[in-house]
Amino acid sequence: MKSIIKYLNLICCVGLSAAVTALAEPTPSPSPSSTPHTEPSATPRLEPTPTPTSTPRPEPTPTPTATPGGDHGEVSLRGVYGSTTPAGALIVFCIEKNTFVQINVLDIAGQVIGFAEGPLVNGYFSLTLTTGQAIVGKATENGITFNLAGQPFQASRFSTFGTDSKIAGRYFGVAHGPTGESQVMFIIDSNKHIIMIQRSGTQLTGGFGMVTAPVAPATQYTFTLDQVVGSSSPITGSFTIDDGVFTGTFQTSAGTFTVNTFKNSLFHRMANISTRGLVGTGQGQLIGGFIITGGPKLVMIRAMGPSLTAAGVSPALANPSVILYAGGTQLAANDDWKTNANVADIIASGIAPTDDLEAVLLIRLEPGAYTTVVSGAGGTTGIGLVEVYEIGSD
Repeated sequence: MKSIIKYLNLICCVGLSAAVTALAEPTPSPSPSSTPHTEPSATPRLEPTPTPTSTPRPEPTPTPTATPGGDHGEVSLRGVYGSTTPAGALIVFCIEKNTFVQINVLDIAGQVIGFAEGPLVNGYFSLTLTTGQAIVGKATENGITFNLAGQPFQASRFSTFGTDSKIAGRYFGVAHGPTGESQVMFIIDSNKHIIMIQRSGTQLTGGFGMVTAPVAPATQYTFTLDQVVGSSSPITGSFTIDDGVFTGTFQTSAGTFTVNTFKNSLFHRMANISTRGLVGTGQGQLIGGFIITGGPKLVMIRAMGPSLTAAGVSPALANPSVILYAGGTQLAANDDWKTNANVADIIASGIAPTDDLEAVLLIRLEPGAYTTVVSGAGGTTGIGLVEVYEIGSD
């Protein structure tokens, strides 16, 4: 499903007020009655002085206060997390949205793949694997803490960035081979680790291993899964990835399969958007709004200033800072991008700013409405640029 990021706007409102002084109409002169010479003079009759009518005084137009963000936005837990047990089993968590988790446990020693899926409630889950084991825990953006069969474990998020980030992702599709049609999932991280799980009816086959990059003139990646379940020999294969489509073959002890799978994030894309404006103080801050639909996103938000000077922009904002809101809730903030805890991922993205004083947020977000507010550190002003990118390798 294609996702759309809607609108980036700049809000700049100025309140005006005016006062109008009303003038009273002049008081008419009294008109005395004529006095006959044979009668006493009549007392002059005065008309009442009209009360001046003032022109209504308009109230000043209030300066609108920008309300950050919209409803329902939140940091996303989306991603793949992994852990191993002392016995060598691999536990893989796949979170697509903040409300649902899928778990696969590849038990190499026991030659079984345990599976469970179910709801996440505020990050918490309590499920039972198909192998009968209970698995209970809590997911946060930094990892998953859980108990499997009463033993505590920690799972870390698979790396999105690295030397092979262009192939990293989750791929879902259909395989065709000697056992007929089957569902297959590949998970590849940026360090060329690969996991495969194949489902044919109730039969599960899979394993984990490493990918080998092609050497010119070859164009295909190859892989070997030497830790396997459901195959009496290592699982090997080759593939190419073109625009998020994984095409290739793999061999298990059951035979050779052809496969076409699609990168999960291929169905949830947005355009990168930006706007430039004068950044002031108070109501003069640069405000950009955007909406995510269709699925969670890994986005990079950049607040640029010093690097604009090279493009002839003057006066450029010397030291921008950025705050991200969802509704009235502040989700994240940054001033000077190299102070981020995930600075290595920002660099690996390939679009890190060239000036250390510029600000960046690299964050996963659930569908919803968001607002970025850009200001100058220490109340400085100047022309700034705010940008939002989807990082498509998640």
